[in-house]
Amino acid sequence: MFRHHMSQFGSCASEVHKTLCYFFAGINIFLAIDFLADCSDDLIDDLNDDDSDERLDDLSLESHMKTTMLQTLIGPAIANIILAVLLIIGVYKRRPAFIRLFKLFIIAQIFVLLIACVFSYYVAMKREGSNVILLLVLIVSIALFGTEAWIVGDYHKLLLEELRVESLEESRVI
Repeated sequence: MFRHHMSQFGSCASEVHKTLCYFFAGINIFLAIDFLADCSDDLIDDLNDDDSDERLDDLSLESHMKTTMLQTLIGPAIANIILAVLLIIGVYKRRPAFIRLFKLFIIAQIFVLLIACVFSYYVAMKREGSNVILLLVLIVSIALFGTEAWIVGDYHKLLLEELRVESLEESRVI
């Protein structure tokens, strides 16, 4: 059972990293689906409020920005689901390319969240604390994604080491 999971750190480290990768992939899928469900509720409510001609005339700037923001974030949420599934497949099938792709996506999300934090901090200071909770959520999200990137990166290294050791063992047998 543990034949493929031996490295310089032992089989336990690899198994823990695999479990954590599955856990974080599940969290990503859950959070993205939750976000998409909230977005769909908001977008449907905005569309059903009034007739479309009247709604466009009376559309406030805040409502327009909210709709634009939601539509901008739907793509990354769907990408998050797809890449989390790729992480699960990559861990299960032992495909380092899938794992690396997920890690790069998570690092890109961290940079986007950092930009959002800076913007939220500016808005929170300008409005005297109205968006402090948003800022805290963004900081916690950065911590979550940072932890994911760290765990996935460590598992990627462990998997590459395991595959290297296996190829050396196979070449010795032949």
